[in-house]
Amino acid sequence: MKIVLYGRQGHSYTVAFKNFLNSTDEKYVYKDVAKDAEAREHSKELYGGVVKYPTLFVDDNVYLTPTTEEFNKIMQDLKLRA
Repeated sequence: MKIVLYGRQGHSYTVAFKNFLNSTDEKYVYKDVAKDAEAREHSKELYGGVVKYPTLFVDDNVYLTPTTEEFNKIMQDLKLRA
């Protein structure tokens, strides 16, 4: 399974999602859209020219600005637990 999270340092959802992922044994990649030009440009492509976050990628699935409830459901479906 490949998990990538786009976010921004200090952003509440980004921090919460990273904290959860850090508490699991699953490896993931984090990209800060403020520091990573490639992630920032990719975000603009996904959101029609605007940088938004968080964005979660799980294998071939893309979740645009998931809420906490949506994130929790995705993690449950993946059988990931803190």
